[in-house]
Amino acid sequence: MRISDERYRRDLRRLQLAWRMVQLGARTPTIERWAALSKYQIRRLRKDYAGDAARKAALKGITPFRVEFFSKSATLRCEAPMLAGFLRHFDVLPPEGEVRVEDLPNLSRGERFCTACEQFRLSRPDSEISFEHAVMLLAELVRGAEIRLANCSGCGELVVHDCLSTRWPSCAYCLHEAHAGLPHCQRRPMALPLATQPPTEIETGEGVQRLLF
Repeated sequence: MRISDERYRRDLRRLQLAWRMVQLGARTPTIERWAALSKYQIRRLRKDYAGDAARKAALKGITPFRVEFFSKSATLRCEAPMLAGFLRHFDVLPPEGEVRVEDLPNLSRGERFCTACEQFRLSRPDSEISFEHAVMLLAELVRGAEIRLANCSGCGELVVHDCLSTRWPSCAYCLHEAHAGLPHCQRRPMALPLATQPPTEIETGEGVQRLLF
């Protein structure tokens, strides 16, 4: 393969990645970092292929930056680990300490990132989590300063846990059960069947010495 052919393929992949991100609602600076295109190329892409409504929606609002967003409701507490699971499944989320946040954006990871977000959208089409929220979630999980992935202390499910919290990691269901005083989240030892339970004092007629303390 000639060098010019390889460069053409790479440039085509960058444009395709940029278009996928446009469709997912990414902002221009985000596409610049991940697709390595200039803002003029991205604006041209929006102008030629995106409708007026899509162009206006992409330029509104502030880029999300507060991780408290993922814990503001029980629904988001469930959806955030779901999205993180997709990111880990498609090899977007690297192992802890392997990649710096600044080194995350690249062409191949960006393609897998879009695939993970598309699958999440298919599973949760009405979710409040936007593409920019997904970018923030990925960056903060890699940074590991405010949030991290953990397992629920009650049921073992994957959760996005606040690193500064003094509570044990809990999913939305176990947290609700704990606040409501319900026993669902409490692990109890299984009772022995009646036939295998040890006989009592009355049944044996023998005295049993018990501990005073």
